[in-house]
Formats: sequence, structure tokens, C-alpha cells
Amino acid sequence: MFILKILFIFFICLNISSSYASNIKNSAVVFMYHKFGVSKYPSTSVTMDQFDNHLKELSKTKYSIEPVEFIIDTIINDGDLPENTIGISIDDADKSFYEVGWPKFKEMGFPVTLFVNTSTIHENNKNYLNWDQIRELVNEGVSIGAHSHSHYHMSDLSIDEVKDEIEISNNIFLKELGSIPSLFAYPYGETNEEIINLLKEYKFKVAFGQHSGVINETSNLYYLPRFSLNERYAEIDRVKFAANAKGLGVYDFIPTDPTLSENPPYIGFSLLDEKLIPSIDCFVFDSKGQVEKELFKFNERIEIRLKRKLTKGRSRVNCTAKGIDNKWRWFGHQFYL
Repeated sequence: MFILKILFIFFICLNISSSYASNIKNSAVVFMYHKFGVSKYPSTSVTMDQFDNHLKELSKTKYSIEPVEFIIDTIINDGDLPENTIGISIDDADKSFYEVGWPKFKEMGFPVTLFVNTSTIHENNKNYLNWDQIRELVNEGVSIGAHSHSHYHMSDLSIDEVKDEIEISNNIFLKELGSIPSLFAYPYGETNEEIINLLKEYKFKVAFGQHSGVINETSNLYYLPRFSLNERYAEIDRVKFAANAKGLGVYDFIPTDPTLSENPPYIGFSLLDEKLIPSIDCFVFDSKGQVEKELFKFNERIEIRLKRKLTKGRSRVNCTAKGIDNKWRWFGHQFYL
């Protein structure tokens, strides 16, 4: 009887340990804005009503709005993030951020990271900020990230051209701000394995895409997801859903290169938590809309087989699963052809 009790306790402890190991420790949602109240560009701007609704929702005490770099450092160093951690990022340094967006974020006490492509600033483009305004924002607490120099489709460039983009941008940042950013955001969210390896060589800490998903410790640090907000995708129900989502622990994702060499691609990954297998579903979209697919589940392995080729340009896969805690888990990935 004593031996049976010992074995029972052993298997209980083993089960608890296994359960803990199969669940991710941290989750964080990063939202991405471009323009504020610029109705001429609905694909990159949010309306002021939408923006005000976002601020009202995110001001609730259940959310913890944290600096993006703090979120990254906490995950890298295996720390503990608060529940419902949210980060806020802005791409391109449009003047509407300075005139409209930042004053409201500042009033709410929300930290913001601004990803700057240096060519528009350096050339004094009237639709974007100038260096005096960016220095003012930095003094007020805005963090600066790199966004290349010319905002080209980087996957279409040679690796030497990408090096030039990074070095020109770095030198301008060093001259104007006295330091080089440690965070990078890909223009259009497009990259490939060569570019990712290059960013590592240049000592960028992480790099962000523009695909939906929740950051966690299984995320690719050089292809991190963000929820893009624009007039079409900024209604408050979507923001609430995203803000309350958790990370989906994923490993062994294929294809490893975001710029595809095969079309249609074979898409597959393994789940950290096998208990999510029954509820998981995945959706693939390209410029023609949703792509018909077959979804196969083999123990912890998920395989997606597309029934047609993807269109040229950007395409995305989004996978969600509902946990036993009724929280949705979300994984996303972007491809480029």
C-alpha cells in the first residue's frame, strides 16, 4: 500500500510538471498604428472615434500598458509579465502622431515606441516629423525604433542593398539622436532569412512584422507579431478580442523563411500544449481572400495543405484555439512572394 501511495504521488507530480511545461509563461499583445484621423488613407489610419474607443478600453485596470522594450526584455530574461500586458507601437513617424496621437497617449500615461524610417525625416517630407520634433518626443518619453532608411520592400533588395539601408539609417540615428535603436520593424512586415541573420549581426535585439498574433516565449524574436489597426480593422470588438488573447505556444514552424520558395507552401508546426489540439483552427488569406485548405492534426503536430497557389505579394496564416480557461490563443505568420 505504501509503495502504491508513493507511485500515486510520483505520477501526480509528474503530471503537474508536464502540465506546467506545456503552457507558456508570458503573453503580450502589441498594437501597431500608422496615422490618426487621416481619412485620406483609411488603410493606414484610424478614425478619431475609433482611437478614442481604444484609449477608453485600454485604460481599464485589467490591462497593463508597458513599454515595448520592457515586454521584450522580460520575455528574453524569463521574467514575469503582468496579466493582459499591452504594448503600443507606431510606424513611419507620420505628423498625425505628433499632432493627435501622442498628446492623447501622453495624457493617458501610455508608453509608446515609434519606428522611424529615416529617409522621410532626413528629406524634410512635410507629411512626417522632423528631427526636432522627434527629439522632443524622446525627451517626453517616446522610445525610438528603426524602420530602415527608405521603406523599401526589403525582401526584393539584394543583401548588399539591405546592408546599405541599415547602415545609412544607423548613421543618421547616431548623428541626430546620439544612439542606434535596438528594436527594428520591417517595412510592410516583409523579410527573409538572410535579412533576419543580418539584423542579428547588426545587434538588433528583436524585429517586428505586421502579422497578427500574441507574443510569448516561443515567438521568433526576429519576426514578432503585432495587431495592425486601421479603419477596417480597428473596431472596438476586434481590439477587445486581441487585447484579451493569449499566446499560442508554437515550435518547429515551417516554412522557416517568410519569403517563400515554394508555392503553395507546406505549412506546419507543433503545439506546446496538446490539450489545445481539438479546438485549434487555422485560416490562410492572400490578396484574393481566404484560401481553401485542409487541416491535419497528428498528436501535437498541425499541418496545413492549401488547395491553390498563393497570389504574389503578402499572405497570412492565423491560428486560434480556445483554452480550458475560455481564453483564446492566437498565432499568426506572414509570407511573401
